[in-house]
Amino acid sequence: MSSVSAGPPWLAYNPDGSIHFGGVPERALYHPEVQRRGIKLAAALKPGVVFCAGPDSPQFIIKVLDLDTEELPIYERLLCQSDKPRNHTIPCEIYREGHPLLIMPFLNPLDGLIIRDCLSLRRLLHIFQDLAEGVEFLHKQRIAHLDICFNNIVGALAEHVSEHPNLVFGRAYIIDFDTSKQLALGPGSQPAITLPPSQLPPPHGLKHFDPYSWDVYCLGQVYERALRTFSFCNDYSPRIARWCVRWLIGNERGCRTVCRCRPTARTVRQVLAILRLVAPMIEFCEKLYSRCVMCSPSA
Repeated sequence: MSSVSAGPPWLAYNPDGSIHFGGVPERALYHPEVQRRGIKLAAALKPGVVFCAGPDSPQFIIKVLDLDTEELPIYERLLCQSDKPRNHTIPCEIYREGHPLLIMPFLNPLDGLIIRDCLSLRRLLHIFQDLAEGVEFLHKQRIAHLDICFNNIVGALAEHVSEHPNLVFGRAYIIDFDTSKQLALGPGSQPAITLPPSQLPPPHGLKHFDPYSWDVYCLGQVYERALRTFSFCNDYSPRIARWCVRWLIGNERGCRTVCRCRPTARTVRQVLAILRLVAPMIEFCEKLYSRCVMCSPSA
């Protein structure tokens, strides 16, 4: 059995010696802390790095932290502030004996939260505000996530909260800080940096970006996908949500200094808080307008 003190990747292998990309290696399956908690790991979500439990197990994810990144110190900082209401870091634990592991609840992707708990414009804007609030909190700590995308946002449903009481029902959580950076300057002062690899491609093939503005751009892309899911489930695509998407994505000009192509996460959160208050009236007017158009003689 391989040592549990070695860093990632922790790879599993097929009998012929080839890598089993979806498999769980023995060092993860039989890790002392995994065994102590009764976690039965079933598959790799990210080969060699992230492993998830099976359905007959306590629902956790195990992540093998890469000490060549800033993920461990970032989680240490964020978890020390878990009592802050605007902190959308998923409640988790760092296991430090041997090689550090991150042990976190196994939650659904954001799609699940929208499909099951997003039946109105007000609720959609609440999720938008939740995410902006979480990004704003990171930016106040001078942390740029740099890989905000649908795969790195999860939502807590009722069944998750019943197993993990430290979760908040209906809340969106931001995960995966392996390419994130702790910066010397905050939003409005930080110039462009060279972007690390990310799941979303930068616009116009740009390689340099204000890191905080990049997070907001990526948040706009998340909003766009969330809106598509909401529209599919509710047969309705609210104009105000489409405007939010365009506002965050902005008109990128390739700024090498502080970027002004889109709002800050703080401004996004403040505007969404106002929009949520008037969302029922906006939704009523939009649906009434749609019915009028459909019933008009020229329709």
